Amino acid sequence: MVIYSDHKSHDTQRRDGLSADAATLAMLGRMQDTSSSRTPEKPVGKAPLLWRNTLPHRRMLAALVNQLDHALLVTESATRTLEDWSRHHALATNPAIRAERNPHAARPCPPHLCDHLNVSPTEAHRLLRYRHVRLMCGANVLSQADNWYRANLLSPNMNKDLETTDIPFGRIAAQLGFTRHAIATEPLWTPLPDGWKPPHTPENNEALLEIPPLLFRHQAVLRQMDGTPFSAVIETYTADLLRFAPPDCNAQ
Repeated sequence: MVIYSDHKSHDTQRRDGLSADAATLAMLGRMQDTSSSRTPEKPVGKAPLLWRNTLPHRRMLAALVNQLDHALLVTESATRTLEDWSRHHALATNPAIRAERNPHAARPCPPHLCDHLNVSPTEAHRLLRYRHVRLMCGANVLSQADNWYRANLLSPNMNKDLETTDIPFGRIAAQLGFTRHAIATEPLWTPLPDGWKPPHTPENNEALLEIPPLLFRHQAVLRQMDGTPFSAVIETYTADLLRFAPPDCNAQ
């Protein structure tokens, strides 16, 4: 289900009907303190997903996913928000976010995003350029981004960097002082399934929880300081964002 909105800021409804209790929030606080203070070793490949199929772990995951979802909805820079998340949870020795650009990717801009960019679908092929990147932290693919932008509203240097480098879009365009306006959000997975409330709690068997590859998807428009839209993006966020040890689990 895609949820559309015309507002930049959201008091996001919790998808799972979750109202995090004091114990869950306290556990998350301890987990964040531990994650931010430890010095991780240089990763070799991806860390395993260590979350288990228990109600406490599912509740923590629901709180974490909702927290990140909301932070990304209200941020001006998804790159900076992902970098803060990566540093906070020690996803890699170097938490810097880098973009891996696919120079051969091609995808037409959806009509509803053309509308937000004040471009007709018939003009889009002439006025819009497309960029597809994976935002990485260490070996983790944190998100995949489809970006359409109006090259005529950017400087020659910005356009060159977008076409020839792997620098994230937000960093290249930062000097514009742009604002980010979320227009749609789509949950792709819920840690707590329908009917999770007692007595119908999820199965509790201590096995590793099977987390699907994708968590949620956002659509947003970037506007210049005078309100002119110059970029539209569809971002899909992945389970690699959860590749850190739960507070009650010692990473191997």
